[in-house]
Amino acid sequence: MITEKELYEKLKELGITDYTVKEHPPLFSVEDVIANDCMMPGLNFKNLLIKDKKAETYYIVILEDSRKMENKYFKEITGWGKIRFAHPEELYEKMGLKPGSVSPYGLLNNDEHDIIIVVDHAISEADEDELINFHPNRNTATLTVKKHQFVKYLESLDNKIIWEP
Repeated sequence: MITEKELYEKLKELGITDYTVKEHPPLFSVEDVIANDCMMPGLNFKNLLIKDKKAETYYIVILEDSRKMENKYFKEITGWGKIRFAHPEELYEKMGLKPGSVSPYGLLNNDEHDIIIVVDHAISEADEDELINFHPNRNTATLTVKKHQFVKYLESLDNKIIWEP
């Protein structure tokens, strides 16, 4: 499993060096963010690791923090069947993460590149320099990059990406 230091080294390899990291109390949900007054400037997201039970396929769904996961809608754009949230053991096995710390940066631990990334339209519609916030694989900090940098990171992975229309 990659360390946080290795995550920052990967960002540096990609030419992403002007990010910021803000430390804060552990945040497990959007409600925790609001209760602890930890809403960051820019776009804030929640990340869900979903498993298609029949196909045995995993998806990380990146959703704007205030949005609900609409199974029927996402089934249309992903083709998934009957789904469930990944169990904590699966989350650790596939991404090296614990519940409450799910982040697209955990995909660096997905050596099989078999997790499909589903990206909220808010990211593709954002300006290139819009700030994007995610945990750096732990829920006691938030890593902020610009949208074009986050897209560069995603595209550097060998995982399939579905951009929400």
